[in-house]
Amino acid sequence: MSAKNNSLYAIKASGLSNSEKKSTSDKYFNVLKAVSETSLGSVYIADLKTKKLEFISENPLLFSGFGSAEVEKMGYNFFRKYAKKEDLEILKKVSTYGLKFFECLSSEEKKVHTITYDFHLKYTNSVDVLVNHRITPIELCDDGEISKIVCIVSYSLNRTAGNIRIISNTSESYWKYNLFTGKWTEESKVALKLREIEIIRLYLQGLKIEEIAEQLFVSPSTIKFHRSKLFERIGVKNIIEAISYVITNNLI
Repeated sequence: MSAKNNSLYAIKASGLSNSEKKSTSDKYFNVLKAVSETSLGSVYIADLKTKKLEFISENPLLFSGFGSAEVEKMGYNFFRKYAKKEDLEILKKVSTYGLKFFECLSSEEKKVHTITYDFHLKYTNSVDVLVNHRITPIELCDDGEISKIVCIVSYSLNRTAGNIRIISNTSESYWKYNLFTGKWTEESKVALKLREIEIIRLYLQGLKIEEIAEQLFVSPSTIKFHRSKLFERIGVKNIIEAISYVITNNLI
C-alpha cells in the first residue's frame, strides 16, 4: 500500500510507535468531537479504501436515531439502508462523478475543495429528514488518490434533495452537477455587498427586521429593500433560502 501524506493527523511512519500514532490520532478525533458538540451538526471520517467510518461524533438526530457506535459498525451500509430509496441515486452520483471531479485537481487543490449535497434519511415512526453532507479530502496517497475524507453533517437548508456542488474558498466560481444531464457546469459566485453580509450575519444571530435595523442604524424599510435586492440577485424567495444559498456557496 502506498505511504500516505497530506493527512488531517499527519503522522510519519518513522520515529513513532503504534501507540504514539494512535495517541496522536485520538487527539484529533477529540478535537473534532469537541467542535461537533458545540453545534447542531456532526462530523465523521471515512476511509475510501476500506469503506469504513473511522470516527463519528455523537448526534443520533442526524443518523436516523442511531448512536455513533451503531453507525460506525454499519459503515457505508448505513447509508445504503437508511437513505431514502429515491435519493440513493444522488449518493451514487456523488460517489462516482463527485470523486471523479477531484481526479482533475492537483493534490493541493483537492485539499481546499468541498463537495456538498442533500439527501433524505429515513426515520422509524417519523418523517424523513433532509440532511446536508459536506465532504473534503484529508488524506491522499502518494499518487494523489483520495484515501480519507472528513464529512460535516447538518440539517439541510434546502427544500429538495440533490443540490450537488463543488466549492472552494480559494475560487470565485463553483461547479454544479445536473442530475438530469449528468454534466458539471461552472458558475460564478455572487459577491455579496457589505450591507448584505451584515444583514445575513444578524439574521443568523436570530434578530428580527426591526432589531437588525436598530443594530445598523437604518429604518426597517431599508433592511427590507436590501433584502429584496439580495433575493433578486441570487434567485431566492425568502430569507431561509437566502441563508441556505449563502452558506452552501461559502459566501460569508
